[in-house]
Amino acid sequence: MSELSLYLPWRPAVLPDAQRLAAWAHLAGWSCRIELVQTLPDQGGPALALGEFANSAQWLGPQRWQLPASDWAALSIWAEAHLPAVAKPWTCFTDSLPGKEAVLPGEYWVAAGQAGAVALDFAPPEWALLRRWRHEKRRLALAESCTGGGLAARLTALPGSSALLHQGIVSYSNTAKMALLHVREETLARVGAVAETTALEMLEGALREADLAAAITGIAGPGGAVPGKPVGTVCIAWGQRGAAGQVRTCHFTGDRWTVQYAAGSVALGGLLGLLRSS
Repeated sequence: MSELSLYLPWRPAVLPDAQRLAAWAHLAGWSCRIELVQTLPDQGGPALALGEFANSAQWLGPQRWQLPASDWAALSIWAEAHLPAVAKPWTCFTDSLPGKEAVLPGEYWVAAGQAGAVALDFAPPEWALLRRWRHEKRRLALAESCTGGGLAARLTALPGSSALLHQGIVSYSNTAKMALLHVREETLARVGAVAETTALEMLEGALREADLAAAITGIAGPGGAVPGKPVGTVCIAWGQRGAAGQVRTCHFTGDRWTVQYAAGSVALGGLLGLLRSS
């Protein structure tokens, strides 16, 4: 079995792309080792650097490559040219999938054509969303509570995101949910901030200024659990203006970052699913 070394700068945003590429390599029969480094090391075997390093010019050579960070198109071209060919799975975005291990939080690879899955060709969901929607002249709004703007950050890390993303609102408190998204005070008093009804009202508020939107509200942890709503409970809604919104409650496991990242991925999956019905 061949082993690929992946070297990343100390930039957390690059790590999900590397993990996705490692999963791709594993399907192709390779092992993959990911390292965060300041300076590229001098060692043998195939190696790929993602991002900029001070010693890149001296390091490059046979079986050593370098690609820009957060450029999934270039990464995909490289993988197809250098890794063994493999049948591409589809992607399902959910909180758990029996018998499957998540590639990244909230993201599972499944057999092609499985119900509810989308064909992304291994791409990150935010990259696929931008690629598919940016020519539609649609405005996207995001209403985030427990993810604290993390989903908007994933989109704006990509060049060209202004063609799709219109605005992102971090409505962390109940007061902000009411003032910025017009969530009803009686709704919050009756069901609380973490509820499907609240997520749908956040979605409705976001759609006042956009053509499509997603809303996220939940308990990322480690504290904040209440009876009936443990840590990891997240309500996620998505939809288009003029159509009924969709909503689901997920129960994620893991630390705070894992819950936040998974919630963002499920929201992206919902937005990608709108393509099938539009």
